[in-house]
Parts: sequence; C-alpha cells; structure tokens
Amino acid sequence: MIHHHPGEDLLLAYAAGAADEALCLIVATHMTYCAICRLRGKKLESLGGALLQELPPAALGDGSLDNALARLDSVTPYERPKRAASRDGTPAPLRAYIGGDLSTVRWRKMGPRLAYAPLFKRGNVTARLLRGVPGADSGAHSHDGSEFTVVLRGGYTDVTGSYGPGDLQMMEYGMSHNVVADPGEDCINLAVTTGPLKFESLLQKIAAPLFGF
Repeated sequence: MIHHHPGEDLLLAYAAGAADEALCLIVATHMTYCAICRLRGKKLESLGGALLQELPPAALGDGSLDNALARLDSVTPYERPKRAASRDGTPAPLRAYIGGDLSTVRWRKMGPRLAYAPLFKRGNVTARLLRGVPGADSGAHSHDGSEFTVVLRGGYTDVTGSYGPGDLQMMEYGMSHNVVADPGEDCINLAVTTGPLKFESLLQKIAAPLFGF
C-alpha cells in the first residue's frame, strides 16, 4: 500500500504539462504504482480541458488555415518504437531512460554498500538511480534545493517516516535527514535533486562532488 503521494501543486503541474522533464519522470513513475494518483491526474486533465473550452476563440491571420493544411503533407507521422515488456516490473516511464529493466543497470559503486546510476542532468536538476544494501545509510545531509524520491524496490526509513515501493518523498530546501535502507532486499530509488546535497560528515563532503552529489 502506498502512503506517500505528490502534493496537489506537483500533480497539477504534471497534469497541466507545466512540470519539467525530471518532475514528469518522478510523477509518472509514482503513478505506475499508484492508482489513486492516476485517477487524480485524469480528473485534473479533464478539468483543464473543460477550462480551455470556455476560453473565447482567437482570431487567425489571413491564410493561416491554408498554410496549416499545406504543411500536413510534409509531416512524417511519428511512430513510437516498440519495446519488449518488462521482465521485472520496471515502470515504463523509467525504462525509456535506462534502455531496459533495472536488472540491466550498470551501477557505479560509492563504497561497498551504496551505488548510483546517472540518468540525466539539466542545469541544476539531476535525475539518478540510487541503490543501497539493507542497513546502508546515505549519511546525514540537508538540501541546497529540493529532492524528490520514488522507491522502486525495497524500502527505507528516515526521520520523516518509512517509504516502500511507489512512495514519493519530497524534501525541501534546508530539510535534513539520513536515509537508512530497510532489512530485506536492496533498496533502489529514483531521485531528482534541484541542488547539491550538504553532508555533515567531512569525508562525505569531500567525496560527494566526485560522484555528482
């Protein structure tokens, strides 16, 4: 059962097409697990469509329709490439970025207990996968920006509560925590940050920039 969902502002931005690429990935991945947010998202999209229908029509310039129709003949329809079904339940939005399933990810180790896999970076916004063995902790840190995390496998616990598959955690600027992977299987997360992490440990302060954190 999912206990942690995106806030109304984030879900509304996603439904309206106003969220950036990274936040769209976070919300879409969460929705793969969460039927409640899928339904909420559809309702918000319907509401937005109804509001658009109430807008007054805008006048077009002379020849606009003819120009649009003429361009249709030169456009090649886009065909989405076919992908094989996931063998391990990896969310479809995420598979488009890793090129397959979680089982195919090439992890970069950060010591014997933690690993990561970068997905993309857009300015200050970074999306990555994180993996920790049971009992591994991230180290106490605060945030110089926002952090959005969706659990994909296993689970973790911090000062704010416990998070399992599909749960979405949002940490804002200045908030602090130390994530500890729950017992059982490895904890695998999708994380998006809008600024660097600020670790309390001197060793982690030195190492974090080397790994892009």
